[in-house]
Amino acid sequence: MTQHWFLRLRTKQNGRFALLFLAIFLLLAACQNDSPNEADLDGTPESSGPLDVITQIVRQTRVVTPTATPSEVRDPIELDVGYVGSYPDIDPQKAASQNGLNLVESLFTGLTNFNIKENRVEPELAKSWEASDDGKTWTFNLRDDIFWLKIPESGPDDLEILRPVVAGDVVTAVHRVCQSETNTPDAFILFLIIGCEQVYNLAEVKPADLEAIGVKALDDTTLQFSLTKPAGYFLTLTTMPLFSPVPGEIITEYEDEWTLAENIITSGPFLLTSGNLSDTRTVLKKNPGWPLPKGGNADTVNIYFFEDENSITKLWDSKNLDISPLPTDNVADFLLSSPTKARLVTGQTMFYLAYNFDSGIFRDPKVRRAFSAAIDRDVLAEALYGGRAYKMRHLAPPGVIGALPIDDVGIDYDPDLARLLLVESGYTSCQLMPPFRFMVSSLDLSLLQAELVRDMWVKELDCTEDQIIIEQVQFGTLLANTRADAGESRPDIWELGWSSFYPDQQNWVTELLHCTDSENRSRRECNNIDELMRQAGQATDPEERNALYRRIENLLFSDEGETPMSPLYVRGRYLMEHNWVDYTPAHFGGEQYDTYVVDAMLKKLERSR
Repeated sequence: MTQHWFLRLRTKQNGRFALLFLAIFLLLAACQNDSPNEADLDGTPESSGPLDVITQIVRQTRVVTPTATPSEVRDPIELDVGYVGSYPDIDPQKAASQNGLNLVESLFTGLTNFNIKENRVEPELAKSWEASDDGKTWTFNLRDDIFWLKIPESGPDDLEILRPVVAGDVVTAVHRVCQSETNTPDAFILFLIIGCEQVYNLAEVKPADLEAIGVKALDDTTLQFSLTKPAGYFLTLTTMPLFSPVPGEIITEYEDEWTLAENIITSGPFLLTSGNLSDTRTVLKKNPGWPLPKGGNADTVNIYFFEDENSITKLWDSKNLDISPLPTDNVADFLLSSPTKARLVTGQTMFYLAYNFDSGIFRDPKVRRAFSAAIDRDVLAEALYGGRAYKMRHLAPPGVIGALPIDDVGIDYDPDLARLLLVESGYTSCQLMPPFRFMVSSLDLSLLQAELVRDMWVKELDCTEDQIIIEQVQFGTLLANTRADAGESRPDIWELGWSSFYPDQQNWVTELLHCTDSENRSRRECNNIDELMRQAGQATDPEERNALYRRIENLLFSDEGETPMSPLYVRGRYLMEHNWVDYTPAHFGGEQYDTYVVDAMLKKLERSR
């Protein structure tokens, strides 16, 4: 599937069990530790389980957290964050906006968790897992101490425990994604699971069709997936909201209204205490029975929604927000006045220039490397985005599993190296080359970038402006003319971008560059790099995968690499943050508020000034 940003398209429980269940939950609460895609240049990324598993909701109300001793008593710690937009859709299989992903991350347990500090997959609902020798069958062993909970209208003191989260709830989630009527964004990601694509294409889905999908609850705590091919990257997919378990019985009862505040039940590290309050504020409370503290200390998260960035700024200036977006128009002044309170957070859309391997000029890797070394990416980031971008020297950006550190590998701006490489290629000067076509999209920003790059090649490689023929076309035409089978329409160089559908190197080097497993727009010939990509995609050991991807990125983008493209930059956004909060922002998916640490004493002191 083309990855361009603009085109992406019953075991009954008796009373005895219920009392035991309540006792277990209270014990857990007592033990809880409180502290523990191809894009144009302006693209902006953004059935119930088996009935023999469980059908009866067991309601136990009034869960009381044990009273703290005097030495443990403290004021609740609050995290205050602001976002642009309104209260979002928080259905895990439907959430598409960043605001929605943030809430899903806090309100629903994941099958696994993406550790954003260490860039790896770690346990969450699944406490362990194993893959078959052929990499096509994955078995997950689940915890039995994460529960579906609800805060009733009477308030959080009357917290209701409904039932455990079970394997059948994950089956429900996958079945929903595999039905087109759910309208899950990027549902095709799960076509890796046997039967999912076939069900997705059915006009009418019957129970037998769902049973044919390769996800089974072997029992309440054992889950098994059957895949169409070996896939080590499947583990990364399980961190996504697509796999977040959902309560089938609640969805059946309330249908599309199951996520309304009066109906919803949740299972994550935080609980929804108020839903849509005039579209401006949502309050989350720490789940007292959450068994997996991740180091954060917030008892309450206050999330404020505003129509525009400037309205948020006023609340941040008054010290009533810990973190908020920094309006684009204010970036320059803010960086001068308060540089320590600004943080640039990169997303996962990377822009690049690609080379036509059939071109008489750019078939030579030394020429490709020379043109790449002559590009000053810092100048591009500043001129195009006012510094709201990080230069890239290799392919995968921060927050992608298997990605190298941002400055670890790749050709940087080096005019001397560029000229040397050009001489080694047989051209003593760029002026000895025939004219070549440089194709970009119709956006003004694309033309500006092309002109800046052209001027760098003129300055550093002694090209002439007339040699570099910049062609502006509609984005659809750009995609069509850079296909591998486009023939004479193919330019020598073109601009495009790529963005994560899921944060794994499989989605980057393999699905963008592999000679047969991608569209291979550059028309690379197959070689040992492609075999390494296959090995990395099938490997199930994380360390083995990371080592393979390091080798692949080196073979592609080092000073002696193949250089099928010139990575340029990955865009970002600035946040304003007060010095009393410590956190790691998410590059992909939702923010993990259970990892945020608030210095409550400093916050109180600063607010009193």
